Amino acid sequence: MNTARILILSQLFPGLRPLRHRDFALYFSGLTVSQIGDWMETTTTSWLLYQITADPILLGLAGAIRAASIIIFGLFGGAIADRTDRRRLLFVTQSGFALSSLVLGTLVLGGWVLPWHIYVFSGVNGALGSFDAPARRALFPGLVPRAEMQSAVVLNGAVFRLGRLVGPAIAGVVIAAFGPAVSYFVNVASYAAILVALALMKVPRAATRATSRLTTDILDGLRYTFRRPLLRSVLILESMHSLFGLNTAIITILAHDVLRAGPEGLGLLLSAQAFGALVGTAGLVVTGDVEHKGRAMIVAGGAYCVALALLAATSSFEIAAAVIVAASITDAYWTAMRNTMFQLQTDEAYRGRTLSTVLLAGRGFTQAAQFESGIAVAAGGPHFALASGAAAIALVLVAVNARTAEVRSFRGLPDPVAAVTAGSEQPGSG
Repeated sequence: MNTARILILSQLFPGLRPLRHRDFALYFSGLTVSQIGDWMETTTTSWLLYQITADPILLGLAGAIRAASIIIFGLFGGAIADRTDRRRLLFVTQSGFALSSLVLGTLVLGGWVLPWHIYVFSGVNGALGSFDAPARRALFPGLVPRAEMQSAVVLNGAVFRLGRLVGPAIAGVVIAAFGPAVSYFVNVASYAAILVALALMKVPRAATRATSRLTTDILDGLRYTFRRPLLRSVLILESMHSLFGLNTAIITILAHDVLRAGPEGLGLLLSAQAFGALVGTAGLVVTGDVEHKGRAMIVAGGAYCVALALLAATSSFEIAAAVIVAASITDAYWTAMRNTMFQLQTDEAYRGRTLSTVLLAGRGFTQAAQFESGIAVAAGGPHFALASGAAAIALVLVAVNARTAEVRSFRGLPDPVAAVTAGSEQPGSG
């Protein structure tokens, strides 16, 4: 996309303004290609593992192993991101992902793959992701001005939603036409896009620091995060959202036990969730930066809780699908606000470590949410699980709003230097 076209689009859609900056445009393009390939591999791996084992528990074990790996290495990844050149760290992690896909694809192609191979690579990829995600997000202040941080966060989320929408569909065609091994090799090629983007970036190297012990840095980062009221409150909200919010397990149970929808209906409900997320993201792209970010997060979070409560009260498939769309739209908004607030309120020296805590809360508790939903359903049924989840999130949201004035009053206005820089930059500059 040329510079003139990016300028026109950014004027029409303020949320696209980060793409005016060369380095962010490179990051966005490379990550988009890479994520599509990654979701192709994820889909193929699930299909392949179930073909080999024919056991849903063994299928779920791969995800559990990856989640455990993320939890174990997550805080270390954030500390390393604050001690090293983040761009170089991304070269290592992305190359590691590519090598993992190449080896696994070779095993599949040769007919040698066994379940334990997939489990090992699930753990390896989880560990790599623990170092990759904090380093990627910590790059943002070097890619865009502070005034455009929210839009950068939204576009980053859009990449993952687009990959999740497109990648599995392509994987299905590839598996049917060429066999599962090809998806892994396509993913290897897709990593070239992000590696080339990283090579072309001209990101200034952030000041790094190292102490005698890595664990000292980790503990220091945790103290920094939990001693700041705004960061602590947002982290608590992130955890509650991940643990009690809408997830695949509760949607599956709702479709099967309440709506009697069958697999086709389940597919439509999950598609409704993806559609709502994309609509919410598109809305943020169109509107651009939200000035009163704290207030917007509280309102969107409250609307999300109302949507969950409505879902708990319905037995109609059509209404349930519409409510899931609404819940996903509000989810996109308050998730973007939470992530933006974390980015804007974190000192550069602690950025990797604080982002690793919010990523752990998001990814780690998302896995636990499947278990929590099962317990709640067993205790009181699907409606109780949804209603109790909505109530738990709402109570914490009210408490945060009442106790932490910094959250509801947060605006995240750009500092004067960043504002002047943003106004004087030419499109395409980085």
